[in-house]
Amino acid sequence: MSRALQIERKIFERSQTTRNNYSDEGHLPAGTQIVAEVKRDVMGCLYLASYARYELLIATSCLVVPEEGDRIRATVDQKKLYVTDILVRKHAKPLQICCRDQELQIQAKSMSLHADENFSLNAESISLQARLSRWVSQRMNQITRHWFTQADDIYREVKYSEEVKAKNIRHNAGESLTLKGNLTSVIGTSVVKVDGSQIHMG
Repeated sequence: MSRALQIERKIFERSQTTRNNYSDEGHLPAGTQIVAEVKRDVMGCLYLASYARYELLIATSCLVVPEEGDRIRATVDQKKLYVTDILVRKHAKPLQICCRDQELQIQAKSMSLHADENFSLNAESISLQARLSRWVSQRMNQITRHWFTQADDIYREVKYSEEVKAKNIRHNAGESLTLKGNLTSVIGTSVVKVDGSQIHMG
């Protein structure tokens, strides 16, 4: 037997012994990659099948939250397993992107979001800053308790009809106020008052 072959066998025997030692101690070497299925115990905690002794954590780069039944890839770090990838999701639960306690910022030259059915935004506060904002919709419903709009100029065009219902309506114009229509009607059930230094009728 050649010396090179003897050295190779010794290296193999040493590595095999090392693996056996880790198996006896119940620990895998740091950096070991594991592919397994996510399970849930009676307390509701997630763990990996055949690796229940390891604490299961989610790597910072893995934004999708794992669910029970997912087949994932994880990396060993001491007595912890960090989920790095979700390989297969068999059930119909939606994918949930979660940064936990971290903020998420996306920077790109251009970005588009497309949803075939529904798109919703839920937040305590929403801020939009843009040089040009364009909203196109077949139907738009806005419900709010307070609405404040400030602009230099506003132009609004309504093709058919516009109806405003309010308990009180007040228009204050610093210079001029014009009401014009082919048929103009001012109706007051109790009082109609027209006051001015000059009043022109007709």
